Amino acid sequence: CWVVDPIDGTANFVDSIPLSTISIAAVDQGETLIGVVYDPFRDELFSAVKDQGATLINSSSEKKRIVVSAAKTLEDAIVYAGAPPTLKALQPSLRGYNAVAPKARTMRLLGSAALMLAYVAAGRGAAYFEADLAAWDTAAGSLLIAEAGGKVTDADGQLYRPASTRQIVATNGHIHDQLLSTLEAVDGARLDN
Repeated sequence: CWVVDPIDGTANFVDSIPLSTISIAAVDQGETLIGVVYDPFRDELFSAVKDQGATLINSSSEKKRIVVSAAKTLEDAIVYAGAPPTLKALQPSLRGYNAVAPKARTMRLLGSAALMLAYVAAGRGAAYFEADLAAWDTAAGSLLIAEAGGKVTDADGQLYRPASTRQIVATNGHIHDQLLSTLEAVDGARLDN
């Protein structure tokens, strides 16, 4: 099936903030096979095909293979986090920010899950986490990260599955365990009951 988000970062789009994307994924039997994230504001197309790597075509139509950041520790990492639109996700997100921010090089909240996942895949940051997302937010970007050499799991460390993963921790792979344990200590990527 096709998993499509025609405007990821809707609030940004509505307020003319140029941080929105189009996210498209092809999913078969619970596995993402193709993922594409297009940033119309920078004219950048991020794409991945399962077992074939990830690429970026820039505004000059130059195509290059992308790889995740080489950051080896959280202290060296730019970490993206979600800006939850619901109260249900707000408290865990705030706990996550408070736990991660003192340990990370810096943190960013861009308001588009697909864009932040694409940036992690392209090495423009080393990690991203959020407590409540849908497959249309994450299916394409998660494949980008996996094909660029990174790792994507849920808050319990289980590998990403488009149909069931709502709480996401995505990294360059090097810092995954460190970020996951930091978030686990405060339930920073897990919704409250």
